Amino acid sequence: MKQRMSVLLAFTFVALFCAGTSWAQTKIARVGILNPNDEPDEEMRDWLSGMHFYQTLAEHGWVEGKNVVFEYRHARGGLTPLAEPAAELVGLKVDVLFLTGGSSVRAALATTQQIPIVAHDLEIDPVAAGFAQSYSHPGGVVTGLFLDAPELAGKWLQLLKAVVPRLSRVVVLWDVSSGRTLLDALRNAAPALGIKLQVLEIRRPADIEKAPSAFGGPVQAMIAVPSPMMYNESAQLAKLAAKHRLPGTSMFVEFADAGGLLAYGPNLAATVQQCAVLVAKVLGGATPSDLPLERPIKFDFVVNMKTAKALHLNVPNTVLLRADRLIK
Repeated sequence: MKQRMSVLLAFTFVALFCAGTSWAQTKIARVGILNPNDEPDEEMRDWLSGMHFYQTLAEHGWVEGKNVVFEYRHARGGLTPLAEPAAELVGLKVDVLFLTGGSSVRAALATTQQIPIVAHDLEIDPVAAGFAQSYSHPGGVVTGLFLDAPELAGKWLQLLKAVVPRLSRVVVLWDVSSGRTLLDALRNAAPALGIKLQVLEIRRPADIEKAPSAFGGPVQAMIAVPSPMMYNESAQLAKLAAKHRLPGTSMFVEFADAGGLLAYGPNLAATVQQCAVLVAKVLGGATPSDLPLERPIKFDFVVNMKTAKALHLNVPNTVLLRADRLIK
């Protein structure tokens, strides 16, 4: 009798253990996604799909509908467009927040210091902003991918100078919500190249169209400082540059595709996929404080030869040979 009871207890223990293990394996994780632009959630989902975000997560074991679901929120009107949607995601008690842009990270950190954050931020120095203690040891709830601003800013100016050798005055369109990291990097790099910058503050898309009225004298070229809003307005920025016959550059290839002269910056699909791997690691139990911050590993350089011809510019071979793509 005792032997039969022992066998029964052992069987019950194994059954309960297996049931518990099965529940753990099938528990649905929740990822909160905050879009810094005021647009339908479907647009953010489509963009992330095009960047292979969900595919990369699936390759690392996190399949939508099977063991992970996504909660979406986007910016809204008002003085603090990201505060309310960020608070809503925190209130849902998601397992990790995936945030695009420094303003999204700031909004989330103002609401929670507990939920892990994976940031896709190509605007801000995370250490100077207080998001992390260092790149190798973040030490808080934030990990993710961030940009080497000084190097990128210097490249933009060098490329413009190579195409316009007598370049001395450049207008800079700066989305004030993006922070000063890239703007300061441009200001630090410009004097060595004999370039003066005129900075125009952009607070909303309508300001882009009004920008020329604020030009303080003749300008020879244009730089669009990247932010989520400036990415969305790539076509409008290219149109502005074309209308005023300005050689322009941006971080986003969409700017060159829309008619801008140059685009140089990280390959966005590659950066989003790097972040997806970090999200998978956090869902698997890793803590952001132990996940080193990452830099982009792949860059795109595009030259629009149609625009160069329209502006009567001779793009030197040293520039053409570095291009990943020429638009003819």
